[in-house]
Amino acid sequence: MPKTVSLNRPAMSYRFQRVYPGIQTGHVLTVQTKRQEPVRFFMQQSDLDGACGVHIAAMILAIYDLAKPSALHEMSHRKSGVSALVWQAFQHTYFAGVHPEEWVELMDGLNLPLALTAKYCVQDNADGHALEWLMRGGDLVALAFASVKHNRTKHWALAVGVEGVAVGKVHSPDTILLLDPSASEPSFATFNARLRLPVTGPGSRRAPPNWPKPSEDGKRKPVHWLYEAAEWNTEEVRLLAAVRLQLRVAA
Repeated sequence: MPKTVSLNRPAMSYRFQRVYPGIQTGHVLTVQTKRQEPVRFFMQQSDLDGACGVHIAAMILAIYDLAKPSALHEMSHRKSGVSALVWQAFQHTYFAGVHPEEWVELMDGLNLPLALTAKYCVQDNADGHALEWLMRGGDLVALAFASVKHNRTKHWALAVGVEGVAVGKVHSPDTILLLDPSASEPSFATFNARLRLPVTGPGSRRAPPNWPKPSEDGKRKPVHWLYEAAEWNTEEVRLLAAVRLQLRVAA
C-alpha cells in the first residue's frame, strides 16, 4: 500500500544568528576595505577613561572604510583628515562620557556619508527599533544603556548582530550581539558581549519582535535586558538610545 505523508509535522525549530556581513573572524576581528589586506578595527577602552562613545565611533568609521584604523589610533596627534575631525569633536568627552543626544550631534557634525536614525528610551521604542534594524541586517547600530539598579553603569557598545529562535518561518530575536570596547577583543567570534532578554516576564524570549507594546494607558513599559560579557557579572540594564548608522552610497 502507498505510504501516507503526514501534513501535521511540527515546524522545524532552531537558533539563528544574523551578523553584520563585513566582519571577518579569526584570531582578531578584521574587515575587508578597499585595501588589499583586511584591516583590524576593534578599539579597546582603558580602565580610566569614559571614552566608550568615541571608541565605538572609531570602530564604525573603520568598518565603513571612512577612516584608517591606524590613523584613528593616532587621532589626538593628527592635524587633518577624518581622524583629526573625530578628535576635535569628541575630545571633551574622553573622560566625562557622552550622552546619546550629544553623540548623535557630534557624529552628524562630522559631515561624513552616514545617515543616522536615533530612537531614545522607551517612548521611542528604542528596543523594538534596535531589533528590527538588526534583523534586517547590513547596518550597524550604536546602543547606549544604563544599569537598572544603580547609576554606576552608563555605557556605549556597538551592536553588530542579533540572535534568537526560529520556529518554521517565524523568527523571534532575543539577544543583541555587541562589540563592547571595555571587553577583550573576541577571537574566532563576531562579538564579545551581549544584551539578552530574560526568559520570563515582560520582554521575555516569548515576546514578539515588535514589543514593547503600549499598555492600556498608552505608555510603553521599559524592557530590562541582561548585559553579559566574560569579564564581569551579569547586570540588568535598560536602553537609553539606539542609533542606526547607514552608509550613503554616492550617486
